Amino acid sequence: MAHASSSVLQFRVAMSNKYASHMLDVSVAQICTTIGWTTAHKSSLQFLSYSAERYMHKIAELVKQFAELNNRTTPNMDDLAFVFNYLSIEVDEMVEYCKNVHAQLPYDVSCVSIPNGGEISNIQE
Repeated sequence: MAHASSSVLQFRVAMSNKYASHMLDVSVAQICTTIGWTTAHKSSLQFLSYSAERYMHKIAELVKQFAELNNRTTPNMDDLAFVFNYLSIEVDEMVEYCKNVHAQLPYDVSCVSIPNGGEISNIQE
């Protein structure tokens, strides 16, 4: 029975990752359209999506590291602010972009829970 539940969990993770990857592809294509692109090769969009995914993963890793450096197990918004400063990300420019660009996904996006592979994640301090 443990093997069957493991297979189901792996399938759910793969499906969640596929969905998240697809939504990232759609978001990147929409950003490109919003800034004026009219055509692009699929491989170019896939590379941009991959780059965006890696960048978001790096930000998440750094946020976790900043929290750990401050003896905390749960990151907070201060950690994100430190990472933005560390990476020279201009928050004001992001806010301005969000205010001026009114892009929406072509269809509703529901919340998706991505399983963590069976790891214990709700340990209280």
